[in-house]
Amino acid sequence: MAKSEIIGATEQYVSELLSTKLAPNIHYHNLHHTLAVRNSAMQIASMSGLDEQEKEIVEISCLMHDVGMTETYQEHEAASARIAEAFLKSKGYPEEKITLIKNCIAVTKPSSKPQGLLQEVVRDADYGHLGSSDYSDQLDRLRLEWADVLGQSYEEKKWYELNLDFIKNHEYYTPAAKMIFEAMKELNRKRIKKWVKEGRSAKEGGPSEEARKVSIVESRSSQMMFKTSLRNHMDLSNLADNKANMMLSTNALIITFALPLLVSQIRQHPEFTFPFAMVLATCLASMVFATLATVPMKMTGLTELDNIKAGKSNLFFFGNFYSMQYEEYKKGIQIVTSLEENLEDSIMRDLFFLGKSLGRKYRQLRICYIIFMVGILASVAVAGVTELVMIFQGRGF
Repeated sequence: MAKSEIIGATEQYVSELLSTKLAPNIHYHNLHHTLAVRNSAMQIASMSGLDEQEKEIVEISCLMHDVGMTETYQEHEAASARIAEAFLKSKGYPEEKITLIKNCIAVTKPSSKPQGLLQEVVRDADYGHLGSSDYSDQLDRLRLEWADVLGQSYEEKKWYELNLDFIKNHEYYTPAAKMIFEAMKELNRKRIKKWVKEGRSAKEGGPSEEARKVSIVESRSSQMMFKTSLRNHMDLSNLADNKANMMLSTNALIITFALPLLVSQIRQHPEFTFPFAMVLATCLASMVFATLATVPMKMTGLTELDNIKAGKSNLFFFGNFYSMQYEEYKKGIQIVTSLEENLEDSIMRDLFFLGKSLGRKYRQLRICYIIFMVGILASVAVAGVTELVMIFQGRGF
């Protein structure tokens, strides 16, 4: 059975099973949760570099991971694995893949530890709700489910204390899940901590403006994301410079070695003058845009203290201070680091303008490569047509 068929059949089976067989008091572990876990898993899997076969195993595992809830609440993972095995065998699915899927389902049990990337992806996706924007709503549904199914009723403060301990001790396994969920998970942790201390107001359906505000200085997740983004921007900038240098070298070689040979041939075959001119124009235009891609941005090296106080400049970039006196620079840095808001603004400004510069580089590089590709192909095509015309004329057609 093809991948699209087995995934489609599994999703249809799970949707029907959870819609018709799941008890109405299962408020959290329902079809909505299952599909959310599947979607999170696919995002993590793509970012983790899984191939199509591995993604198939992960997707089926996530779709099947809670179907055991239709039979039992406690230890439902074993029931889910058994139901999944029976269904997949009925579809002629390979035995070795079924084993991998059963192991991925088993690892969704809270006390289990994932072994290998496939299990880590499924495990992280199952706990993606910790880093979701509707975490508080999901907590409410889980609290109601525990009360209805397990008879475990918690007072509000006790419930938030329990979940605060859980979210503080939880760690994602895959780097991709950390990138996707950690920042929002940290926000949710702060909200739960606030509710433990102050209680949750009746109208507080979501985070307040203060709770939504993440401090880059205090949040390790935000710092990690900014560091990763800056590093990626720098790597992409180096890649752009290398691509530009490659085009400059290629065109320089063509002009230095190939064109002199063509010039000697043109004296005997002047009809090839136009294709020769096209090659020359293509090389020169490509070199112009490759050079523009590597031209540094204009920098003054001076920054007014008023601009620093107003948060309109970033003194962590050398182009803004290389012409300043040390005392001026020292005062500016003290202003930037004295207030958390100024420091955060400098971090964001650095990433923003690095991205603007990177966008300019790649725009110029795109034009350069398009000119080179189209120009060379057109030159070869014109030369070929010219050669054919000469052949036909020589034979008297």
